[in-house]
Amino acid sequence: MKIDSASVLLDSSHSSLQRHELKESLRVWIGDRRPDFDGNQRRPAGDIAPQVQISDAGKTAQSSEVRAIQDGIEAAENDPKLLLIRAMIAMLTGRDVQVFDANELRVETPAAADQGQSRGSPTQAPPQAVDAAGFGVEYDRHESYTETEQTSFQATGVIRTTDGKEISFNITLSMSRNYHEESDISIRAGDARKKLDPLVLNFNGSAAQLTSQRFKFDLNSDGQAEEINFLSGNSGFLAFDRNGDGKINDGSELFGAKSGNGFLELSALDSDQNGWIDENDAAYNQLSVWRKDGEGKDHLATLKQANVGAISLAHLDTPFDLKTGTNALLGQIRSSGLFLQEDGKAGSVQQIDLTV
Repeated sequence: MKIDSASVLLDSSHSSLQRHELKESLRVWIGDRRPDFDGNQRRPAGDIAPQVQISDAGKTAQSSEVRAIQDGIEAAENDPKLLLIRAMIAMLTGRDVQVFDANELRVETPAAADQGQSRGSPTQAPPQAVDAAGFGVEYDRHESYTETEQTSFQATGVIRTTDGKEISFNITLSMSRNYHEESDISIRAGDARKKLDPLVLNFNGSAAQLTSQRFKFDLNSDGQAEEINFLSGNSGFLAFDRNGDGKINDGSELFGAKSGNGFLELSALDSDQNGWIDENDAAYNQLSVWRKDGEGKDHLATLKQANVGAISLAHLDTPFDLKTGTNALLGQIRSSGLFLQEDGKAGSVQQIDLTV
């Protein structure tokens, strides 16, 4: 081939992205209750106790109480168990642990002052939770790394040869690569809130959402009711009324609230092992969808009544934080799957981390 003339146009583009994200939080406290780190229980200004004048005798008694509290704090800080936990967290994070004193959050209300808090009268301590450790450690770490690169090349043109031939050409090349990794670490010790992961069915095509309104419910089945954020919108917890009393009594009748893996618990009911919970499984007729209305009234419907035909056991990790408009954490979506309605429409199944 002998080129007489040519018209060639070359074009290329290249883009690359590297993103490293690290989220880390450490919360440590001493005391019989967990501080309100997330600001979900801020007291209205009207609840703050008015200033009062204290007599000299009262000041003396108050000083004695302060010294006693400080002695207790010092003893707790030197506790071998707590020192070991602090050392463990320091090794994991490379940071020194500062202990938070929950007693700093205690403010006496006017009602408490009127209930016999006079000099010399004994003060009854609030009842402590069963087997309370008197301290808590919550450590969470999420790290992700993403790398992408794309390159494209295009050549178009026309050539003419010396023998009179005309040749048009167009060639396109596209190259791309992607890499992603992520890891999660969660450590709980003492009286720290444990993350529990019940399964949720979403009927409105959107992801699960939590209300800022809290209800009392024994989520971890320890005999004591905790305050949890309930579901909003057209979503409900997948439930198993094990004792047949027509209501959901505690977390043992949900999926994931005990083990932290709702899909794994649900898979135990797949008697024919086809990867679906459907009418072939004996447990299908015992499962239900549990909802609450705005007044806290329970509504329980069987899967048949809720138009749920089959629930898939397949799922993937889909981490996402559920927060309020003021950025306070309500919960975290951990993984997602799907279910099919009797009319063929699809809905989502999600495992949500709730803290207690």
